[in-house]
Amino acid sequence: MLAQVSKYIRKQNLIHPGDLVVAGISGGPDSMALLHILIQLCPQLNFKVVAAHLNHGLRPEAAAEEKFVSDYCRISSIPFYSHQADVQEIVAREKKSVEEAGRDCRYQYFSELAAKLGATRIATAHHRDDNAETVLLNIIRGSGIKGLRGIRPVNGIIIRPLLCVTKNQIESYLAENSIEYCIDMSNYSTDYLRNRIRHNLLPLFKQDYNPRIVDSLNQLADIAAAENDAMETETAHFWEELIIKQENNEIILDAHRILQLHPAFQRRITMKALAVMQGENSWDATDVKLVTNLLNKPGSTRRIQLKKGLYVKKVYEQIIFTRTLPEKTAFSYKVSVPGQVYIKETGQKYSFQLLERKDFKLQVGNFYLDYDKIKGELYLRSRQPGDVFCPRGMQGTKKIKDYFIDLKVPQAERDQIPLLATEQKIYAVLGFRIAQDAAVDDTTSRILLIQSPN
Repeated sequence: MLAQVSKYIRKQNLIHPGDLVVAGISGGPDSMALLHILIQLCPQLNFKVVAAHLNHGLRPEAAAEEKFVSDYCRISSIPFYSHQADVQEIVAREKKSVEEAGRDCRYQYFSELAAKLGATRIATAHHRDDNAETVLLNIIRGSGIKGLRGIRPVNGIIIRPLLCVTKNQIESYLAENSIEYCIDMSNYSTDYLRNRIRHNLLPLFKQDYNPRIVDSLNQLADIAAAENDAMETETAHFWEELIIKQENNEIILDAHRILQLHPAFQRRITMKALAVMQGENSWDATDVKLVTNLLNKPGSTRRIQLKKGLYVKKVYEQIIFTRTLPEKTAFSYKVSVPGQVYIKETGQKYSFQLLERKDFKLQVGNFYLDYDKIKGELYLRSRQPGDVFCPRGMQGTKKIKDYFIDLKVPQAERDQIPLLATEQKIYAVLGFRIAQDAAVDDTTSRILLIQSPN
């Protein structure tokens, strides 16, 4: 088995000459086999190894297991590092399962220790049976191709040198080399789904369906990994074409073009956006389905809220992933003619001046109103519920809300658009159109010129 693992390490490029490897050692059979093998391979492959043990503080035997690993490392002249975590406190605080909290604590500790020591690899003792269990577990949970990959040999600096061997091989290796180990009785509890798969489901498959089920599931994982890599490469190409904006708190993608992709890539793009915004493992299949459903729903402006304060909005032909929603920007400023108004809420500036008809000269970008048709004091204000006006060239009135919808103005921008109005009437939607009520015609003598230097 030693030669098999050595060959696997070389084939997968798991360890390079000069590497310092942090080995995660619980004291159980798998991790003790890993530590023994790494110690044997150090001279051959020219690397160094240290042992790291996390005391989860969950069982009475935890202190004895820590001492067992410490003593083994002392006898073997291997540096030993340990840390105690309050996993139950994390379970209560973060609403995680004991398994999930324990795993997160282990990897966090191993990563912090690796950074402190300048280690280039973190080795864990996962083997082929573990991989088969993981694939089955993910199938039961309804995973996609990513889940069918199971446990991969390399994930960042984390390596799994024993993925080439089975549990039976490990047990034989331990016996042949007289290696002692600890038994964690919680691994036999059927309270956990993984344990039920290990002790009930996999043996059933072996006995009644396929005696080589572990090999078959590992083969499935390898095929899924290769196909997933191909899809990830293609997704990365699509991603670059779909990005409209990408910042720390917001990603905007071209929803119209996403909808032209195969549904499989719609999901992939969604998964990538969620991973960028929330982290690789902080979303699930339900989140992906909610977003893809939003993408495919007809309608101009829709919004959903996911976990951890992430909002996803569909605004016409864009889909926006954001951690913050813009607050409504209400403002109202009295207009003096001549004069200027600076809208501090939006950063816009407008100037107002009066022209005689003989001085009138049309310029694109300016707004011109018949000043004598305006009745009452003028204000520049944001929209209000129920606002209506009569756009120039139209008969009858139109709701401002409907006017913005017809023009496909993004909802987040609508409260920032200034309206020129009196207490009774709206005379212009600046940046868009004036009202018919104030349109310049042959009878106009005085013209209100509105300019924006923005």
